[in-house]
Amino acid sequence: MEPFALPLSTPWWQTIFGAGLFAKIDMLVLFIFSVISWTISLRKLFLFRAIQRENRILLNLFQHRRSAMQFQKAVGDYKKSPLAKILGCGIREWESLKKQSGMSNPTTTMVTNSPSVNTAVLSQLLPNISESMNRTGSVELERTERFLPFLATISSVSPFLGLLGTVWGVLAALLNVRNIPIITLQVIAPGVSDALVTTVAGLLVAIPALMFYNYFVGKLKDLSSETERFISEILGDFRKEILFTKD
Repeated sequence: MEPFALPLSTPWWQTIFGAGLFAKIDMLVLFIFSVISWTISLRKLFLFRAIQRENRILLNLFQHRRSAMQFQKAVGDYKKSPLAKILGCGIREWESLKKQSGMSNPTTTMVTNSPSVNTAVLSQLLPNISESMNRTGSVELERTERFLPFLATISSVSPFLGLLGTVWGVLAALLNVRNIPIITLQVIAPGVSDALVTTVAGLLVAIPALMFYNYFVGKLKDLSSETERFISEILGDFRKEILFTKD
C-alpha cells in the first residue's frame, strides 16, 4: 500500500485565472476598488500629516502672539493648514468691517464712550467675524473629508461583492454536478475553492479600507475640535483689541 501524500497546493494566481467568467469580473471590480481605496488612503495620509505639521507650527507661534493681527502676512505661508485659512479669513473680515463702519480705529471710540457703546460694537463686529471663520472652517473640513464617503462605501460593499462571487461560484459548481449520480468531495471541491477566492478578495479590499476610514474620521473629529478652539482664541484677541487698545 502506497503511503498517503498531501497534494501540492495550487498557486493563487492559477486559482484566479482558473475561475469562471463571473468570478473574474467580480475580482476585477474588487481590484479596481482596491486601487481606488489605496490611492485615497495614501493621499489622505500625506494630507493629514501636512495639516498636522503646519497646524502645530502655527499654534506654537500663536501662543507667543501679542495680537492676532501680527499674523496677517504670515498666514499665506501655511497653505495646507485650515487654521491659517481661518485666521486669515478672520483678519480680513475684521479689517473689512472696520472700513465699512467708517472706523479706522474702533478702539478710539471705545475708550471715550460708555460701556454700552462697547457692547454695541462687539455685537456688530464679532458675530460677523465668528460666522465668517466658521464658514471657512466648514469649507476646509469638507475639503479634507472629500472622498472619504467613497472609502466607506468600498469598505461596506466589497465583502458583499466577494460573497456574491462565492454564492455564484457554489451555485455554478452544484449545477454542473446535478446530473452526476455519485457526487464526492473531489468533484465539487475545485468549484467551491474557486468560488471562495472572491470572498478572500472582498475581505482583503474591505479590511484596509475600513481601518483607514475609521482612522481618518478620528483625525477629522480632532481637527474639528481644534478649529473650534482656535476660533474662540481669535475672537478673544479681537475682544481685547476692541476693549483695551488705544490710538
